[in-house]
Amino acid sequence: MEAFAAEVNSVLEQHAAKGLPSPPFDSWIASDAELARVESELRVRLPEKYKQFMVTFGAGQFMYMGLIPPASPNGQTRDMVEKNSGDHEIPGFVSIAAVGTGDHWGFITEDGICSEQVSLYDFEESCFYPEADDFLEFVSWQGLHAGREGY
Repeated sequence: MEAFAAEVNSVLEQHAAKGLPSPPFDSWIASDAELARVESELRVRLPEKYKQFMVTFGAGQFMYMGLIPPASPNGQTRDMVEKNSGDHEIPGFVSIAAVGTGDHWGFITEDGICSEQVSLYDFEESCFYPEADDFLEFVSWQGLHAGREGY
């Protein structure tokens, strides 16, 4: 997590050096109890790097992407349980961020354990594609750099 925090600071410094405004951060920090509630209600075990990120940086807008919060910060935003149950449920998958096209990023689950790997769920094809080896790699690429080389 220290290396990732240093990368966040580096990106912020790059923005400042270029005279760009600070990128948006909602920082909807999750508590251990909120994460435990998500795990209990969805009957899954979330990856440790994901949980560390949620208690350190939080969900909501994280620069170039929006992360689904474990708990609604305002009573109006749908949280992880709502986004992963009922009509929104994708069997064997925990959605952590919407792509905006009906596709979602998240964790494939097996026997209630979430993979460390972040995958893309393709809504139209009803299949999964690997996106990153772990959550911090994913959020660095999509959140800090918007999937752009050399940023």
